[in-house]
Amino acid sequence: MHIRKYFFTFLALFFVQKSIFAQDLPSKIQNYFDTYQKESPPEKVHLHFDKHTYTSGEDLWFSAYLVAGSSQILSPLSKTLYVDLFDGDGLLLEQRIVRLENGRGKGDFSIPIFGKAGKYRVKAYTAWMRNFGEDYFFTSDLMIIDGAAGSFLPQLTFSSISSQSGKVSYQTEITAINQGGKPLSGEKIEMIVWGSEEEIHRQDLLLNADGQVSFSFSIPEEPFEGLHVELIYLENRNYPVSKKIRLPYSLSLADIQFLPEGGSWVIGKKANLAFRGVAPDGEPLEIKGQIQGETISFESNFAGLGKFEITPTKKDYQAEIISPSTGESITIKLPEPQESGLAMQVVNNPQASYLTVFIQGNTTPSPLLLVSQTRGILNYMIQGNLTNGVWGVRIPKENLIPGINQISVLNESGIPILERLIFIQPEVNLALDINLLGELSPRNMLQLELESKLQDKPSSGTFSLAVLDAEQVQDESDVYGTIASNFLLSSDLKGKIHNPGFYFKNQNPETIAALDLVMLTHGWRRITWNEVLENKIPEVQYFIERGINIEGQVTDQEDTRKGLSGGTITALVGEGIEIVSTEFGPNGRFIFRDLEYQDSAKVTITAEDNRLKNFVDVEVVRPEPVFTQIKGTYPNKLAWPQALAESFEARNLMKQLNEDPNLVDLEGVTVEGQTIEEGEEDVRKIFGSGDVTLDPEKIPASVGFTNVFQLIQGRVSGVQVFVNGLDVSVQIRGVGSLASGTEPLYLLDNFPVDASTLLQVNPRDVASVDVFKDPARAAIFGAQGANGVIAVYTKTGGGSYRSVGGTLVTTYGGYSIAREFYQPDYTEKSTQNAITDKRATIYWNPLLDIDNSGKINLEYFNSDEAKKHLIIVEGIDQEGHFLRFSRIFE
Repeated sequence: MHIRKYFFTFLALFFVQKSIFAQDLPSKIQNYFDTYQKESPPEKVHLHFDKHTYTSGEDLWFSAYLVAGSSQILSPLSKTLYVDLFDGDGLLLEQRIVRLENGRGKGDFSIPIFGKAGKYRVKAYTAWMRNFGEDYFFTSDLMIIDGAAGSFLPQLTFSSISSQSGKVSYQTEITAINQGGKPLSGEKIEMIVWGSEEEIHRQDLLLNADGQVSFSFSIPEEPFEGLHVELIYLENRNYPVSKKIRLPYSLSLADIQFLPEGGSWVIGKKANLAFRGVAPDGEPLEIKGQIQGETISFESNFAGLGKFEITPTKKDYQAEIISPSTGESITIKLPEPQESGLAMQVVNNPQASYLTVFIQGNTTPSPLLLVSQTRGILNYMIQGNLTNGVWGVRIPKENLIPGINQISVLNESGIPILERLIFIQPEVNLALDINLLGELSPRNMLQLELESKLQDKPSSGTFSLAVLDAEQVQDESDVYGTIASNFLLSSDLKGKIHNPGFYFKNQNPETIAALDLVMLTHGWRRITWNEVLENKIPEVQYFIERGINIEGQVTDQEDTRKGLSGGTITALVGEGIEIVSTEFGPNGRFIFRDLEYQDSAKVTITAEDNRLKNFVDVEVVRPEPVFTQIKGTYPNKLAWPQALAESFEARNLMKQLNEDPNLVDLEGVTVEGQTIEEGEEDVRKIFGSGDVTLDPEKIPASVGFTNVFQLIQGRVSGVQVFVNGLDVSVQIRGVGSLASGTEPLYLLDNFPVDASTLLQVNPRDVASVDVFKDPARAAIFGAQGANGVIAVYTKTGGGSYRSVGGTLVTTYGGYSIAREFYQPDYTEKSTQNAITDKRATIYWNPLLDIDNSGKINLEYFNSDEAKKHLIIVEGIDQEGHFLRFSRIFE
């Protein structure tokens, strides 16, 4: 509030002067930003995961923080958050609909035990956020390791990459070992190069006695999306183990930009030129080079960013660029400096109480307006012009709020001539003191004492806390980011910020300088001056959701000439969970807003038209998913965290036994009660139920699937699914042989079909999928079932019972049920806790509220093996101060 008060005092003095700008520009700018704050407060979301590297079969836990407005306080607006999980190929696996309370929520995913390994991705967003574009959605990568695939651990190295005559050639070496470090001597592997979801190269390779092979290959010189190599090894000669690794692009395909500070540079005026190297998939490129004809050399940092100083004396400059890793070289033309124009330099001395902006140029003096704003909050505005070719402005830092500050210089028509982003560090952050009491011995009870402070005074706040086995898990916040890096940096810039957490790990000069390179090279921002001048407030197409919404359509059953006149419609959710009524008009559209229930519930909808009474039909219109598939992401090299992989089997066994001591198969569905329709479904299954039954209604993301095989992919243990265009291959571990083949028997409503026929079935028409894996169960199918059976049963009623007499009975998904983190109780020995405890996440608390005392105490039990605990805490207070705490306790 102090900042805004200071600004309005300053602005009042500014307007005392007679405005010399067109259409009273300063007033127009002020009115726009005030309206923006009131009518379009943006929302942002951050997810704190318990960790960022998981093994297959493991639980992924997350805590959600939603903030609103430019001051970024916990949001009182949306109560519904969508969290989508995608595999490495970009396929939507699952969606969670998380209920938020005062901007906070929690959730989880269970990573399929035999799903794909690779670089998964999570997106989180509210309906309101969709009005501002997908660039503002929360996005984070996660690494999933297949703990059962240690038989094949390959690494690729590229000694050289060259391009010529429309081809890119790679000189490559593969080294393959198993988890024991032994080379795969004399083994065959298959290599496939994929780009833009198409196969562009394939070859077979034979490893030597050391598990190595050197070879070369060429592909077309094109900026393929998701360019990667798939390496396939036949474990025990019949089960394919697949590993996917990103394939580097040729330097000739890179986007290398040279960006003058402020957007322009002028002949004869000293300038800073920043540069950025980016591959076609958005990954950074480390480059070095020199300016032809000058003694200026340059080299990028880890993020492909850098800068150099130059005083141009001519219009034509070229840079010779070299890739240090591959030796490739190219020549690039720099943007031309202006003969007449303006240039900007901003000096942010950490010791000074002000920010200095220098404007220099050789143009005829004319009115200029300097405007400074952060997330739509104006913090400084002043008019002026060049005097002897220079104009200097000092902006008091007390005016500036933390985060990305946009400094713009406008001409008298309001057109931006110069712009510069500058990052303002928070002067005040939440702090946390933690004491860990107790010995880190097996299964010992430990106590955590937490004390939250703001400027050394006790402070309340809401937090999330993870206690991890430091031998199995590392703090990867540099790579994946933190609550501060997300809310203050990544969420306000377009595109991916490489290693965002790196810029917030300390306040060293090197770190601050690296962050300023991000400001110099990522010039896109949330608000543009075209929108300001045109008074263009973001159009509201998606409203704030404060519950589950059910939309639908009422139609004339008999298609009479007069049609509907409008009436009343009522919805009964579950067995009386909620009863709501609303009106519909002559067009028949209706919506029930802000319902609150969990999981899928039976919904009975009854409509009565004023003219047609109950001679109407009712239909529910199910929303289309925002994403069904995104671009695949692939790691630059395969990670194999030894300690985490070694505990894979013990952790999964502990998880299964604690979820259900009588568990036979995790994916099996237990039917506790049957409706008439469910009984009819069982009658249709003349061969009985499979070892695993998949219900699409239990897979929220299935509404976005394009084929039935996506229902199976990654959800059934021991079953691998490969889909390439119209070609499908399903292989079940433990069945089949090279002699009899590996393809299972496919059934559609009890009739044998081929895989391509099943591929044409719409997933929305599927009632259930049964998978027969056990040879004893599949014996009923005879020799045809020797490789397992996939049985697909379609709906008889399109997923809803038929609308009769103006009444429709259907099922509709509600909020996801967030599971409770399993915390073993070792106060007494029992058969339930006798199994070896090798948990990687020892304790997880997603919603930890600390009151005004600033203190709270927690208890948890150690695992059997953890000797070091990595404790990570994130949080926020009611005024928008952030916290990130990370420390290893021994």
